[in-house]
Amino acid sequence: MRIGLWALLIALACACLPAAAQSLKVEVLLTDTDLQAPPVGAPVIRQLVAERPEESIRFSLPRRNEGYWLRLTSQRAIGKYEGQLLVLRGPRAMGPLLYYPPGAGPREVEDAEHGGVPLMRRGWVLALPNGWPPSSVAYLRIKGRAAMSEIRLSFASIPDLARQERGDARFMAAAFTAMMLMAVAMVGVWVAFRDFVYLGYGAYLACIATYLLLLSGDASEMWGLAGLASEPAIGWALATLATIFQLGFSLRFLDLPRLMPRTAWVLRAIQWANMFWLLVLVIMREHSYGWWYIGGNLLLLLGVPLMLVIAVAAWRKGAPYAGYYLLGWTPMLVFAAALAANALGLRDAEWAERGLALTAVLESAVLALALSQHAANRHRILLLARQSVERDPLTGALNAQVLEQMLEAWSSPGSLNVNTYGLLLVDLDGFGEVNARYGRAVGDALLQQALARMRGVLRPDDTIARMAGDCFGIVSECERVECELLARRLADTFAERPFRIDGHEITMSVSIGLAISQRGEQVAELFERVRQALRSATVAGRNAVSVAQARDVATAVPAE
Repeated sequence: MRIGLWALLIALACACLPAAAQSLKVEVLLTDTDLQAPPVGAPVIRQLVAERPEESIRFSLPRRNEGYWLRLTSQRAIGKYEGQLLVLRGPRAMGPLLYYPPGAGPREVEDAEHGGVPLMRRGWVLALPNGWPPSSVAYLRIKGRAAMSEIRLSFASIPDLARQERGDARFMAAAFTAMMLMAVAMVGVWVAFRDFVYLGYGAYLACIATYLLLLSGDASEMWGLAGLASEPAIGWALATLATIFQLGFSLRFLDLPRLMPRTAWVLRAIQWANMFWLLVLVIMREHSYGWWYIGGNLLLLLGVPLMLVIAVAAWRKGAPYAGYYLLGWTPMLVFAAALAANALGLRDAEWAERGLALTAVLESAVLALALSQHAANRHRILLLARQSVERDPLTGALNAQVLEQMLEAWSSPGSLNVNTYGLLLVDLDGFGEVNARYGRAVGDALLQQALARMRGVLRPDDTIARMAGDCFGIVSECERVECELLARRLADTFAERPFRIDGHEITMSVSIGLAISQRGEQVAELFERVRQALRSATVAGRNAVSVAQARDVATAVPAE
């Protein structure tokens, strides 16, 4: 009974206590013109309240040429020497703020990157020179020439602000460093294999890492990046470039040209749309600042769900690395979409910026692991091919079966189709006559010397095999122009000097057929094209090079 009475008395006492004073109230005032002084009697179009001192007021405002006046009140009195500040965070498009502190004269406050308080990397610090006397009112004028998303107002002390800013700076510096190191690693893999899939991913990592650094505001304190941080177009351009590289990488990584060719064209169309929109930004610059970001974010919101659907479809069709893609990219795409929606004012997503940096690091680690695994498998294929015991017993070169198996491994799912490569068939002209005239022993020595002479022209990464009789096959990872130069050098090395065997001086020529690999092409089709090119070269004459075209058309180049 006594416990119940005490409980009743405590409840009545709590009910009689006055309500906790609100920490901060923000009223958005409606003005018809761009006023330079606080409006008197202006209607309130929006009101927001923070009940606790540590609570932030978050809101967004639509684009409006007349700008906005905010009236700030607080029922909690703040002493002059309490060290409290008002902190405002928002888009840099607001520019300098006209601020009327409680009980003090007006002042213009620059943001952190344009002469504001160095303690902050983004936003505005609004001092309280007289504290906040009871019944005092503060006014704040912000520009409205761009959509105002993610505006936040809160109280903070200098130590709390310093701690928060230092933590954010360390986090973003760590994220930037991790992604740039992975970008450098991908460039190193590209140097080794000359495959765009690695270079494209490295470029994406460099763009997204720099963009996140600019977004955080830390770039304004770094040598070489401070000038970029003051230009909004730089951040937008980096984000768009990251999207372009991401789409190009996704095409290769998910093997879409082979598995889903129509879908690949859709992604290429979105990629070209981003390139066009980037060109608009480059040409129009500051004239497009008020509306360019809308198109860029709409393209991002279009591409994010589409990429997830495509990745799931590719995974169901057996794309080997689609699981890595979904694991690494799904969280990041979600955060990127939330950030785009926040920029468009569709929803408040303050958490998206920090989450985007974290998921970007995790995503880059997952996909870098997948690409490293792919590079290791590819290196293993080449190594096993070159160390294979299945070699031609006469010349010691690889045999035709090993070369075909290597090409099959390159064209199999999970190989990302490797880079463009050329397949050359080199046939010794008149080799049967040499055998008949000088004997088989001389013919065998001629094959061995011909192989040594061809190896002297090839690069260390090129692969050569004896296909049959006097025909050799060469695989070289390079573009068409480089492959044609290689074929020409092979022909010239036979034309320049004769072979000397057992006192005999034997002049030899070659016919060379060349075919450049095409994405999604089967190895049997590639060999059929190169054999047709070889037949054309044989008809054209000695030391001729014939290049197979994409549609099985062979063009012969006679000897000069």
